[in-house]
Amino acid sequence: MMKAVGYLTNHPEGLLGEKGLYYNYITSSNGLFIEAENSLISARIPIADCCVRGLVPLEKRISLLYGSIPQRFFDLALSLFLSDTRIEHYVAVVADAGYHFYIPVQDKSAGSVVYETGRDIVLDMHSHGEMGAGFSTTDDKDDAGLKLFAVIGNLGGKPVVKLRIGVYGYFYELSWSEVFDGSLIGAEEYSREEVIAANDIPDIFRSDVSEEQHRAGRVWWNRWLRR
Repeated sequence: MMKAVGYLTNHPEGLLGEKGLYYNYITSSNGLFIEAENSLISARIPIADCCVRGLVPLEKRISLLYGSIPQRFFDLALSLFLSDTRIEHYVAVVADAGYHFYIPVQDKSAGSVVYETGRDIVLDMHSHGEMGAGFSTTDDKDDAGLKLFAVIGNLGGKPVVKLRIGVYGYFYELSWSEVFDGSLIGAEEYSREEVIAANDIPDIFRSDVSEEQHRAGRVWWNRWLRR
């Protein structure tokens, strides 16, 4: 009977070991990888760097059943997110005989969005309003399975998009071109060197702001401190 998780080593003569039903850990000369696939996505990502002598290196690999996601799906999502930057929104891209846009029933607020989970989803996208583009610890807990994820923040200025793939609790940041075709228009990719201006940081200590602004500020600080 096949085990749920497989453990493989990448030798010069090929992969040795027993494969798992859901995913495999693969030890190579350049580190430890996790590999998984479903009917929509096939992925292999590094999860730990190390040097193992005598083995062969591996490379990251991500393959989508229907290829790169058309740019128009991101454009639609961004337009929706910009329609009200005070709250968080959620949309998805579904893969079923091609790609389709999916907007489920959802409960939206300044600091969270709760939504109905759909089927055959290849990409989850949610906004962070005027806060930064970053995945929170709550996102890490919610983003299970094998799927692509995007968060779009800084909607009060030049929107910023951050992309990643999740493989059963492990995450790897991706670039725009690894997910979408076309050009990134109306937003920019997340950069680790992103500098946050002082006037972009919500001030939760001022008395001349609304309760909603105080609430959004507290959410922002909690997420920032968890990074």
